[in-house]
Amino acid sequence: MISVVIPTFERPAFLQDALHSLATQLFTDLEVIVINDGGQSVASVVEPWRRRFPLTLIESDRRGGVSAARNAGIQAARGDYLAFLDDDDVFFPGHLATAHEALIHDMHDLVYLGAVVSPRRLRDLPPDWQSMRVKAYPFNDDFLLVANFIHTGSVVVRNFRTSSIRFDESLTCCEDWDMWLALRHHLDFRVAHVGELSTAYHQVPGMAGLVTRAHSLTPSPFSLARRRIYARWPVKDDVVTHYRQWMTRFDAYCDLHIAGGRIVPAGSFDLVLTYLHDNLTAGRLVDSAVIPELVCPAESDGPG
Repeated sequence: MISVVIPTFERPAFLQDALHSLATQLFTDLEVIVINDGGQSVASVVEPWRRRFPLTLIESDRRGGVSAARNAGIQAARGDYLAFLDDDDVFFPGHLATAHEALIHDMHDLVYLGAVVSPRRLRDLPPDWQSMRVKAYPFNDDFLLVANFIHTGSVVVRNFRTSSIRFDESLTCCEDWDMWLALRHHLDFRVAHVGELSTAYHQVPGMAGLVTRAHSLTPSPFSLARRRIYARWPVKDDVVTHYRQWMTRFDAYCDLHIAGGRIVPAGSFDLVLTYLHDNLTAGRLVDSAVIPELVCPAESDGPG
């Protein structure tokens, strides 16, 4: 059985879409755990779905953050595997079936599939998906020590409830990256990428979200979180160190860009991931001179 953990806060319409995507799954041996993170009750939203699948609703009386909500879901999960779905994202119908097949037959502990980064609400893979950004990077241990390239909603993982590993509730972002590192290096989980686009990661213009908020603050929450994670997960490898130094310079450039009243486009980090992943897997070093072009291609003359 797969336990699907859904944290939610004040987005009942999106939660409906997320639950609908679970009702359309080809894999049906699942349970759903919805954690209401201190918002108004969502009992009326989830109640009709109990006819479709086993569903547990945990309603917190205070806001604890997404990590605390996911941790509550992990503690309640009875399945052999865990999947994580944010309330504003969706699974396409084959997501859990494809992931389960890889976990069972290929003997992995954690698999992740591809995510379409969509500027509009989706329920299935659209015909024009090639015009959209995607998160579908092959797994690389060294690259995981540099940056987070795995979308949380694309992961299905062996249930680790009996271990001490949990999402870090003190991190306001990058908590998923810290989790993948912990599972890989503390529990020695075998990780694999499955080359299928099976989830939607919604970044709809005009909708405030974590990325939008982070790109309006300096220092960015992302740069602060990366510093903490680099300190928590030290490395001796010269190549990984080189790539981390590049990322630190990228963060510094973004912070100056924001401090100057400019906007860092949401797609910049995807350009960075592609640039770094392609070069690291090819065994090449990277050049900081390309950072302005990656942050904002239309005005690559620096933050001024």
